[in-house]
Amino acid sequence: MKLFTQIKMLALMAGAMMTTDAGAVITPNKVSSGDLLISKVFYAASKKAAGSGNYVAGQYVELYNNRDEAVEVQGLYLALLESESAASAYTQAVIEENADLKAALGGKIVVKQIFQIPDDQTYTIEAGKSMIICNSATDHTAGAVTGHDLSGADFEVKTTNTNYPHNDAVPAMKLIYTMTPTLDFMNLSYTGTGSASVMLLKNNAAAVVTAEESLVYGRGKTTGNKFALVNPYYAIDAVDILGNVKNKGVDATMKRLGDTYDQGYASTTAEGGYNGETVYRKTAFVTPAGRRVLYDTNNSTVDFQSSTTIQPRAYDEELAGVTEQEVTIPESGFLVFRPEKSCFGESAISFNYITTNAKNTNLTYNIYGGTDELLAKSVFILTGQPGTYKVYYSEAQPSKKIPSNALTWSEVDALEFSGSQKSRAIYKWVCTPEKVGFERVAKTTEGLYNKATFSGDDRLYLYLTTAMVDAFSAENGAASAEEFTFIKWCGPMPEPTAVQTVKTAANSQSVTFYTLDGQQVRMLMPGKIYISRQADGTATKFYSK
Repeated sequence: MKLFTQIKMLALMAGAMMTTDAGAVITPNKVSSGDLLISKVFYAASKKAAGSGNYVAGQYVELYNNRDEAVEVQGLYLALLESESAASAYTQAVIEENADLKAALGGKIVVKQIFQIPDDQTYTIEAGKSMIICNSATDHTAGAVTGHDLSGADFEVKTTNTNYPHNDAVPAMKLIYTMTPTLDFMNLSYTGTGSASVMLLKNNAAAVVTAEESLVYGRGKTTGNKFALVNPYYAIDAVDILGNVKNKGVDATMKRLGDTYDQGYASTTAEGGYNGETVYRKTAFVTPAGRRVLYDTNNSTVDFQSSTTIQPRAYDEELAGVTEQEVTIPESGFLVFRPEKSCFGESAISFNYITTNAKNTNLTYNIYGGTDELLAKSVFILTGQPGTYKVYYSEAQPSKKIPSNALTWSEVDALEFSGSQKSRAIYKWVCTPEKVGFERVAKTTEGLYNKATFSGDDRLYLYLTTAMVDAFSAENGAASAEEFTFIKWCGPMPEPTAVQTVKTAANSQSVTFYTLDGQQVRMLMPGKIYISRQADGTATKFYSK
């Protein structure tokens, strides 16, 4: 049986590598939760270095690219949540308890200011790097007791308030909305029970609601400041920040964000403002390539801590190690592997999974390198030379499901077949010296599958539509779909382990054979195709990376 559209699939595989290629970038409309983080907020301000008084000009927000790909940020919105006192604040608890208020807001979040990163050109944050947005991109170290040098900031809010000197060399943030014209700087409120909570949103016009008829007054008010709304559906990241009020501490009932956006909150450790504390994300781990990964558990109480010494673009050394696990790849070079949580491994191994195309007519083999961070709960075929390797699990990174719509791990107790599933063909992963790939599972009574069919094994399957099986069987010369019983593995295979050069009997030419999966194979195209020499002298093509 010949392999189906192998050359096409290898081309797809090469173009669908999930490892970071030079120049790989996540565009603004593809930025999602976990890609870009609000990693630092210096909102508490400080005291003046000389004389008495408070120093607020050095406040800033820092964004961090937590992924292994560059991220474009032009057009993204930065919103500051309303910071009203308890009587008129739109706290999550009050909204949940008031059905009319909840309906009126329609799931939107009340904000006092919206700024936007300019969209006049491409702005990029490289992997493991950060971006600083501030009110005054100057050196504040001389003016404040715990001031920071922000002269190298990336963006500056060009306020008309003379307390915030400008740096003309730094690009301006766009002011989209503010509750009052005099507040044309980032109003990172600290005083009272107010909030310095911040949201980062996609560059979609629907993310922000600033039309006059949609503005709202403080809760229970009919006069005063008006607030805009943001649609959290477009949120990339959010952090709830609560004031640590002198003689009162932190009032958790003042949370503005529900658990969907932040299960906890960040705050300074000392009561009262102007103490120079910065709240910032802890380091989760450092990858083998040296990229720092910050905490992102969707709980700012866990993710953040505060410091009076942490500097812009700097983070603590590794605070939370990773859980280490050994995995053993057998002689075949393949291992079914389901990570417990976000992880990465050694460079000598690779993680592979399968997806189907949009029309469900072909399979694509996707590859993660061993040291790539897997932000996913999925089933992988782990490949490499036989031996024991280490996989490192993050205790801080949330897992995200990789969209593998072909490769499925089925829990036996939950395995039921109904509707369109009844017509699907199911192929089970097999890995022997003779076969590496997926073998068709026979149907039981009345042409259906049942749970008993799948008990007592590793439960790793391809669920293929009738259309896919029909197409594959036709391409492979099978008389019917029922006769299409085996799909060879077309992803990466372990490298050959031994080399033997022999002379052919026909013309005495030298031919190099390798040992791979217990068989002698000959390289036909370097890195692509091998010919397997069988005992009866016949040859079979199969593919490697």
